[in-house]
Amino acid sequence: MLFGQLIMAAAGVAKDRKCTVFSPVKPVLVASSTHWVEPDTMAAKDGNLITAATYEGHPEFIQHFMKALGGNISGSNKKKILSLWGTFK
Repeated sequence: MLFGQLIMAAAGVAKDRKCTVFSPVKPVLVASSTHWVEPDTMAAKDGNLITAATYEGHPEFIQHFMKALGGNISGSNKKKILSLWGTFK
């Protein structure tokens, strides 16, 4: 996920939006006018921009991602397995 935030910062896509990433990258995001969210929140959502700081944020990131796609994650509190499939043309 680290490279995605760097690319968005360089392209100006994250300007004036909330974003989080591995803390050593914070200066790059702040310099690109991104609103930094501390990584202890694990994931940050600002409209259709969803970012996470590290792999530890994957569960929260995936919940935001699935909701953005119109999906729903439900079931017991036991381990859940999520499989995302798609094709690229």
